[in-house]
Amino acid sequence: MNDAALTDLLAACRAYAGGRVDTRFNAAAQAFYASAKAQPKIAARAARELSRLPPPGAAVLANMLGTIVEKGSAVERSGPAVWELYLAWLPQIHRGFAGRKELSPRQRQLLDAFQLLGQSVVSHLAGMPQERALAARNTTLMAQLAELQDYTPGAAWVRQMLLSRSDDLLVLHLPSREGFRLRYENIANCFHLFTLLQAAFGERLPGGRAPNRFIVDMARCVTVAEEGNDEPWWRYQTMRREEPGLADVSGEASVETISRIDGRQIILLSPPIEGAALWDTSFFTPQLFAMPANVVLEEALTPSEVEEWFAKIGLPKGEATGERGAGKA
Repeated sequence: MNDAALTDLLAACRAYAGGRVDTRFNAAAQAFYASAKAQPKIAARAARELSRLPPPGAAVLANMLGTIVEKGSAVERSGPAVWELYLAWLPQIHRGFAGRKELSPRQRQLLDAFQLLGQSVVSHLAGMPQERALAARNTTLMAQLAELQDYTPGAAWVRQMLLSRSDDLLVLHLPSREGFRLRYENIANCFHLFTLLQAAFGERLPGGRAPNRFIVDMARCVTVAEEGNDEPWWRYQTMRREEPGLADVSGEASVETISRIDGRQIILLSPPIEGAALWDTSFFTPQLFAMPANVVLEEALTPSEVEEWFAKIGLPKGEATGERGAGKA
């Protein structure tokens, strides 16, 4: 059964020219899904055929393998082959746009299939953290993704995935001198982080309020992003990197710009300043439902722990605001 299902699907992929799949392809796909559920190793055999297929068929098969992974199959069976195919196509498409000429038929074919392949890469890379970390350090790859993101979501989604970060965070509220340990997941920019920090605190701190569930659900990838705006409940600051004092956290900047003490990122909260920037829901996009963003408040610090951290920052007891040395980042 498994050999026949794979053979029929590969034949359908070779004949597939893009667009909607026909009845024959759909029947072959359903038989393959059933076989993969009964014998998961068939996914690995299918993945080995990706590079031998024409681009439309390779992309649709990769997309099917992504669906199988989302349903619980081991990412190791198909992830490496899907990622290898993506890394083979990307520079070919990039060369077409970099040359500022009309794309060749081959490049156009790859571009047309790239969105389906990108969907599969997102499904697979969500379970491949080491590959994500390695790719994020590849400056050539990141530059190609940045230059192509406006032309194909297949590049925009993967770039967002590689820019997203997860880390521990210490938050100190200056007026009340309270402190908290939090964890954020899959966030690229600080405006996105601010929205989910505010949702995590709610009305717990002075200046807080009940979160706007419409905005928060979009920020957490619970619902598809629509037009909307959020606003700061507090002034967000961190330590200056090169000199004493505090600096405002730039909302548009990467979460990696938040300074660290003893290896832990730190944000300080104080009352918002007049005219502070709002931000819109575009900062939550592209949404990656395979890697949803979130912030979790893990625990409150004890008063003695809070004072220890304030001392490390250089704000001894009695300094209740962040105005000393404050300035734009």
